[in-house]
Amino acid sequence: MEIYYPSEHKWSKVITEDPLSGLGKNNKGRLRSTLNALDKSNIEYSIEPLSYEILKWFSPLYEQQISGKTNPKVHDIIANTLNKVSKYEYFMLILRENGEPIGGTIFSKRKNILSIAYRIYPHNWNKHHLQASPSLFTEYVINEYGYKEGFTLLSHGKDRNPYGKNAAIGLALFKLSVGCSVYVPSKFDTSSLDISSVTEDILVFEMPQGNETKISKGYLCITKDSLSKYENVTKYPGQILIEPILRD
Repeated sequence: MEIYYPSEHKWSKVITEDPLSGLGKNNKGRLRSTLNALDKSNIEYSIEPLSYEILKWFSPLYEQQISGKTNPKVHDIIANTLNKVSKYEYFMLILRENGEPIGGTIFSKRKNILSIAYRIYPHNWNKHHLQASPSLFTEYVINEYGYKEGFTLLSHGKDRNPYGKNAAIGLALFKLSVGCSVYVPSKFDTSSLDISSVTEDILVFEMPQGNETKISKGYLCITKDSLSKYENVTKYPGQILIEPILRD
């Protein structure tokens, strides 16, 4: 089976008055529990203009996490933000635990869009036992901020296709779980993949038909043993239909 796919794709979601809209039942429950416990925690966040001082701690954190991933593509954040000739100003959502920054989201404001450029968070809190992860909690925060500032769309940036080879399948799962849909960018290359030749677990998004920009179909090519680990990506048919294909 031959699949044609775009080399890159972009993610976005609608910003609504309710930051919980678009989330699954489990994520809503995790966030409500975390928000109720926030006053008794030592978790803080702020949104500030991006600065060289902020990047002194964020850039090494970003490079360390990205370098440890499969087939990493490490960007020069300073060159792509503060040193870039751009009409857009960059901001940073900084998450702090016990007074120390543990992660953040760099984003720009583009007409009606909040556009995320870089985001790095630990999988779990260092000291607190909260149900929502740092990534899920800050997703709530930036949606709430976006609505209050009058933005209507949140862009979750671009990824390389397919997952499993160029990024973790879990990254796609997170973006689906917070309500994002998948689109082709303005510029991309078209590649093809013979499913019978796949030797690793991958998630690939198929090229849409005709002039469509929204990607509506994908394939999860995995072993039977991996199915339980990744099958949650198939549970968002309203955003994209993912067909599992078992390989030997």
